[in-house]
Amino acid sequence: MKKILWLLLALIYLSGCDIQQSESEAPNKPSVVPDKAFWVGGLDGGVFALVEKSKSLEPNEYYGKIYYASGDVAYKGKMILLPKNSDAIDYLNPKVYQEWDGDTLYVVGNKQLKVHK
Repeated sequence: MKKILWLLLALIYLSGCDIQQSESEAPNKPSVVPDKAFWVGGLDGGVFALVEKSKSLEPNEYYGKIYYASGDVAYKGKMILLPKNSDAIDYLNPKVYQEWDGDTLYVVGNKQLKVHK
């Protein structure tokens, strides 16, 4: 029984270390990337993202600027929140963003900010 308890404690400790390590994996932010931009990614890379609510009257429209780790712009423009009838997202909270795949910024809750073409 003691061995199982020690094993569980070790697993909990190690999983906490992994979380802290992946959060600290963000590279230094290049000077051309705005201060408000945040890192979206993990151990295999990522991007800096800056998302704002669109000034349009459409509730599912956002404006995004996505920067590579180098500071080069990957995308700049309108993004549409999908599925269409989704509730608004807390777009200022970096923790709601999961990944960027080149044309979609994935958001918790199976939502997506899709590049508007």
